[in-house]
This record gives sequence, structure tokens and C-alpha cells, in this order.
Amino acid sequence: MKPIAICETRKVFDHYTSWTPRFVEYCEEAGILYELVDCYSTGIVPKLDRYSALIWNYSNYVISDLLEARNIIQVAESLGLVCFPSQKAGWHFDDKIAEMYAFQSVNAPIPESWVFYMEDECVDWLRGEAKYPLVAKLRCGSGANNVKLLNNEREAVAYAHRMFSGGYNPTPSIAYKAYSKLQSSRDLRSVVSRVQKIPQFLNTRRHARMMPQERGYCYFQAFVPNKGFDLKVVVVNGKMTFCSRDVRKNDFRASGGGAIAYNRSLLTDEVIDSAYAVADALCLDCVGFDYVVDCATGKGAIVEMCYGFDWQVQRDLGAWVDCNHVWHEEAVIVPDEIVKLIVDKIGEER
Repeated sequence: MKPIAICETRKVFDHYTSWTPRFVEYCEEAGILYELVDCYSTGIVPKLDRYSALIWNYSNYVISDLLEARNIIQVAESLGLVCFPSQKAGWHFDDKIAEMYAFQSVNAPIPESWVFYMEDECVDWLRGEAKYPLVAKLRCGSGANNVKLLNNEREAVAYAHRMFSGGYNPTPSIAYKAYSKLQSSRDLRSVVSRVQKIPQFLNTRRHARMMPQERGYCYFQAFVPNKGFDLKVVVVNGKMTFCSRDVRKNDFRASGGGAIAYNRSLLTDEVIDSAYAVADALCLDCVGFDYVVDCATGKGAIVEMCYGFDWQVQRDLGAWVDCNHVWHEEAVIVPDEIVKLIVDKIGEER
């Protein structure tokens, strides 16, 4: 087998949630041939035929990643390499509108959603058919950044006018991040943990400031009254893990708050079945779904998805559940599962 190429992401952006160090560790532990490669070099494409696979854990806040990663992966797949993430898993990365289209194509359980590209049509809808409160989202962003709750027509129309003029900068807000972390801190230990991550956030924000202004569209989701938490449900290589994340005080958002729990009773059979079904229908070998649970119906609705997430949070559950709802008392190390899956695919194609 030719070596697996692993993109050296630290050259551009080193983040504590990066999977790259663990990809390398697992390959060394398992005796799998690999090479660290510079996917940003102008000579990367001619070198691809030296490899059997390409792994690139690219980031949503790094403009060079968003400009190049999917292009290089598409070329690599056309040359016969197994890639992670694949084009099927990555084409909608960090684009909530693209995610909506993907979800709709497989009848996934999502909140009712609307997207507008003409201001007059948007404003007419907001003044006529829209029901409030309404959730407004920019295409990009994570950790609840760029998500707003519009409580009435006045707020919604003002938001639309701005989106069809100057727009919004998607760079994460320092003020909101500080507020978010304080609201979700339960004790001194959690406060200290969040303070220690400030340098990483500032580094992320420095890269994010290169992102272009978001404007020229409006994307809305129906507000789902939830039970005070959301679920991060991960499906990888036929295994499912999860965590719950408490909604911040005086807020409706949970993502990025850091208040994590692992109450298995929250992961209902309905959520297990729908997450496995959607991952299979969209051909996603690895995906993290964000579910909210409707207070009235008890059913889960997927509000977002992403191939990448903080895999160490998922490992801390120490168990996974299969598609038959049987729990296995074994931690899932997501990057390891990815490499196993790639090796299996390479074997199938030989």
C-alpha cells in the first residue's frame, strides 16, 4: 500500500481541536505508512500519485483552507485517492444553506427553513407569512457565532435590510465569547479552563478576520422550543457517540458553551435511528449532527452538521451505541476510526 498523505495543518493554523496529531499517532501505533504533506504548496498535485489516500482536517475559520481544501480533495479523488473528508462529506462544510439543501434531499428531520436571495421577496415574507420568533443564521460560523433570534417583524426586517446592504462580518465576537463562557461556567475549575483557552480563541479570531463579509442573502430556521439543551450526535465508521450541551443562561443557544454532559436517556431511539439514517443517506462516514429536542413533541430536529468537531469530548463518553440501540462500553477515538475506514477502503479498491 502506498503511504497515506496527512496534511500538516499546523503550518497555517494550530488549534487544540485539530485531529492531525492523533492521525499521526495512530498511524505510528498501527504501523501504517504515512507522510506529512504540505497541501498549500504549488507542487502538491503532481505529488499525489505517490499516495493511496489524503487526510486533510481543514478548518472553517481559515480562509486558505476554505479556498483550497475542497479543490485539492476533488483532484485527489479524481486520481483515485481515498480522501477524508470526501467530497460528499465536505461540499457543504461550513455552509448552513448547503446543509439545508442536503438535508432536504433526504427528508431529514430539520426545522422548517427558508432562504432568500432577493430583498423585496424576503421583506414581503417577513411582513406577511413569517412566524416569530425566527432564527437567523449566517452561512458560516461555529460555536453559536452568527446565530440570532429575531423576536418580531421589526427586528427581522432590520436584519434583512442589513444583510442586503453592508451585511455582517462572520468573525467571532470577543464580547460574545466572553459572555458565552461565563454563562456556561459552573464553578471555578470551569472558569479557569475557559480562561486557558483564550489564546487559542484569539488565534482563531485572527484567522477569521480574513473571512469576507456575509451579505446578499437571508437564511432562517423556525425556532424550536427546546428542553434546555442540544445534542451533539456523532456517527463515525458505523458507531455513534454523543454529548448534551446545556443552553446558556438567558439565551437559546448551546453550541460552544462548554457545559457538557452524557445522560444516555437523552439520546432517544428516535434520534439514534434518524442520525444513522441521515448519515447513511448522505454517504457520510463521519459527521456530527446538532439536534434540538422539541418540548411539545419530544422529537429531535437536526439544525446543523459538520464533519469536524472536538473528538476528545466524544471520547470522554467512554461508550458508543450501534444501529440496533445496543451500547458498547468502549471509547470511540474518532481519528482512529477514520484511519481504519480509509485503510479498509484502500483494501477494497486494490
